[in-house]
Amino acid sequence: MSSTSAMTEQEQAFAALMGYVFLQNARPDKAAVVLAALDILAPDQPRTLRALALAQVRSGKPAPALQTLERLAMAGGVDAAFHLLRAQALHALSRHEEAASAMQAYVALRAVPPPAPPEAD
Repeated sequence: MSSTSAMTEQEQAFAALMGYVFLQNARPDKAAVVLAALDILAPDQPRTLRALALAQVRSGKPAPALQTLERLAMAGGVDAAFHLLRAQALHALSRHEEAASAMQAYVALRAVPPPAPPEAD
């Protein structure tokens, strides 16, 4: 890492890749540690927060996942994946009505086609 407390983009990308590799290899607990560290060093990045919430859900920590998702919402990261992760975390906490509402929001957003790219003149 560099001598200052800020991470370079390359260092951030490497840490994010490590988190992804841990998630893909059924090690969500290790992914959560790496992604939490990345969030401390380069805070409030929607992609990092989304991956951290996923790691927390997969490692059986739904309450911290909901806290991470709140931060993600504040960072403007509310999308279909957000609602799916929220539904999973709420379900794990036996908050079934809220989980059902979050799942409905997920389905509704998935049904909306992505915006078309702007046409070239």
